[in-house]
Amino acid sequence: MLEKNFIYSILYDYYGNLLKENQATIIDMYYNLDYSLSEIAEEMSISRQGVHDALKRAEKNLTEYEQKIKLHDKYVKFSEAAENIIQLSSIIDDGKYKDIIEKIKLEAAKIINEG
Repeated sequence: MLEKNFIYSILYDYYGNLLKENQATIIDMYYNLDYSLSEIAEEMSISRQGVHDALKRAEKNLTEYEQKIKLHDKYVKFSEAAENIIQLSSIIDDGKYKDIIEKIKLEAAKIINEG
């Protein structure tokens, strides 16, 4: 039985529009809507093996897009940096900088929440 690797759901958010329509539909149904291969096959009127093959091709394509474009990798790095900024600014214990520290934390939080 296939074990779901939810990274494909994340990669689908970045690169789903680059997939062929049937591949995008299958990835969405399998990872986001939690359909089984059999349910997808029935819904799309194709064989279970056809769904499996299309799913594997779509996963391969998403992986290749990420290897080349690296949107998710960049997001993870920016989020980690923003979290570090929040932690470091929390160490500053000088009342005269309180307002600017809060603004820095808000800006860093925007980076984290953009993903």
